[in-house]
Amino acid sequence: MRNNAAKGHPIIFSLMLGVVLTLLVSVASAVASIQEFGDMGTRNAQAVAFLVMAIIVTVYMKRQDPSLVRFGFRKLEALQARTVLFYIPMLIIAVAQPILSGINREMSAGAVISIVIMTMVVGYTEESIFRGVIRDKLKYKGPVFYIVFSSVFFGVLHMANAFSGNDFIHTLLQVANALLLGFVLALLIEAGNNIIPLIAFHFIYDALAMVSNENLDHEVLIVSILNILYLMYGIYLLVVLTRKHRNHSLPM
Repeated sequence: MRNNAAKGHPIIFSLMLGVVLTLLVSVASAVASIQEFGDMGTRNAQAVAFLVMAIIVTVYMKRQDPSLVRFGFRKLEALQARTVLFYIPMLIIAVAQPILSGINREMSAGAVISIVIMTMVVGYTEESIFRGVIRDKLKYKGPVFYIVFSSVFFGVLHMANAFSGNDFIHTLLQVANALLLGFVLALLIEAGNNIIPLIAFHFIYDALAMVSNENLDHEVLIVSILNILYLMYGIYLLVVLTRKHRNHSLPM
């Protein structure tokens, strides 16, 4: 069974998914830059790129399992109340940045709508890829391999932000932040086995971050606080998962 699961080069397939997504977004950003679309136009172009990838990923998942349960799309049952508690810290993390930086009240309604649409598509696409398809592809390797692979890959791909004009320190902080966030989200999908709360968190987190004021003077402090929260939460989830696998006599 292990050999059957390994057929089709799942690691290469997983890497290609991330690379294709990055290329699509990079091309959309380049076209927007050449055409001088402005911030909103660039955001809309990137949203289209994510939408194209979302359609591709959804078609793939539907062909594999029409119910999508195999990829973590399932209802939260009443008996899973304890699992729901796992997501409360994520809500705290999501609102941390706007609390620390404040909301940009000068944004137009059009800009806010553009941000909401884009972050919804981004949340669905990235979670479906990293916590849905890649997890399914690598399940034969076990949870430890998947958690490490997906979190590192998630962080590395965010190095693409270096090509958007950001300085080295800013990009490095984004990569570290994405790596830790990917680590926590991978742990959460293993703990709760439900991708929907993760899509909701990803959307809320990105949307609130994009409507927050830019605070470059305090950016290091803000990102450091977020990273500490991720690390603490990740350690807690590791303890929960270790106990869960020990109780079921499954090797972590």
